[in-house]
Amino acid sequence: MYGRRISIEDTSLLLGTEPADSPSPDSGITSSAMDVEQSEQNVEVDRASVVSSVGQQPSQASTPSLAISHNSELLEKKSVQSKQKSLASLKDKSSSKASTAYTIRTIVPAEKAEVVSVAKAMHREDFGHKLKGLFQTETDAALRALQTGIYIGWRCPEYHWDCFRLGDQAKCFCGHLLREHQKYTGRSRKVPCVVIKCKCPAFKFIPSCPEEVGEFWLKKRFNFDAAAWRAKCRCKHTHEEHHPTGEHACKVSGCRCVRFESAFLCAACDKKWEAHETFFETTDMRREANLPYGAAYVPFAEMPTLRNVVLTGKEDNESMFQSIEAGLPQPSTSH
Repeated sequence: MYGRRISIEDTSLLLGTEPADSPSPDSGITSSAMDVEQSEQNVEVDRASVVSSVGQQPSQASTPSLAISHNSELLEKKSVQSKQKSLASLKDKSSSKASTAYTIRTIVPAEKAEVVSVAKAMHREDFGHKLKGLFQTETDAALRALQTGIYIGWRCPEYHWDCFRLGDQAKCFCGHLLREHQKYTGRSRKVPCVVIKCKCPAFKFIPSCPEEVGEFWLKKRFNFDAAAWRAKCRCKHTHEEHHPTGEHACKVSGCRCVRFESAFLCAACDKKWEAHETFFETTDMRREANLPYGAAYVPFAEMPTLRNVVLTGKEDNESMFQSIEAGLPQPSTSH
């Protein structure tokens, strides 16, 4: 009986409950029927507490020792769960701190490319001089077209503007300049080459400098020879190494290239050389085709600031354009 009471007290300590009142030696009560009955009642109470804490039916907790084992397992599970919850809360806090440390901003493309602003910032006081020099050949071609009434341009057939205005220094696919071809009179679009032994049947413009294909950086290379630069085919041979007739097959021995396919793009429209054509037109032809002529044929005619820079090298100098307008009829404004 005494050993049974010890186990019951231990169970109460493990469960965190107060042990049942035991008779003191001063009460004068020894082993009696009341003591046995009270001990049995305490055992029943402790069983009920164990069963309620473990969550089992009374029939499943047959002994206090079994209840203790179940309860210890429950305590271990609860401790593991609490640790997992604490770790999860720490992770959530760290992630929330990390997320608040950065700001997400949507990247919206500019409505209009600020190419001019960038160019001004790069070249500063040399901007006007360099831009004027870059478009000098086109400016000369435009002024000559205004004098002669013959417009020579290079563009895609579906466009209503010229990618390049061509003058006497423009280069043909055959390797000869425009001034080395027959003069255009307006009666025929074929302008064959007049150089002896050249079989070129008609002038076909091809870029002759890196700027015309958007490769501006080439001139910054050490020992770069701009005069030796040639536009190339995808077969890596230049246009001068291809036949000037037909589909311009490659002439290099062993090369299987049967037609010229440009390895470059037009700097004005980003399309292949093959998509362009060279046009010889008169003022009346351009008027009927709704193409710009007269003062509207000047480079950047629709952008006064750049137009002035191209003509005079200064943004606020309109004198040259005003003199062009004074000697010409009202130009077309379509592009």
